[in-house]
Amino acid sequence: MGYKFQFITLAGFHALNHTMFELAREYKTLGMSAYSELQEAEFQSEKEHQYSAVKHQRFVGTGYFDTVQNVISSGTASTTALAGSTEAEQFHNMPLPPVSEPQHAAAGND
Repeated sequence: MGYKFQFITLAGFHALNHTMFELAREYKTLGMSAYSELQEAEFQSEKEHQYSAVKHQRFVGTGYFDTVQNVISSGTASTTALAGSTEAEQFHNMPLPPVSEPQHAAAGND
């Protein structure tokens, strides 16, 4: 069809903005119930279609980045995201992704 990456980013732009527009419009009349309905739809998609962004901290890798920050600061970081959050329990005993060694090109293999 000739569509490339731009098509996908354009669709994402419209999906994100229209969803926020609808949430704001519904929030005007329904208040916090509008957000609650959005979450209920997310929970249903999680059950039926394996939608995984319901657990947004896990979805974006917060636990991993908190661990990296604590390693760099020798455990003294005071700006980690999960400590004391309502989602901290999701990360209890969660294995870290493996760290791979950087690949170096062999000399003369340009």
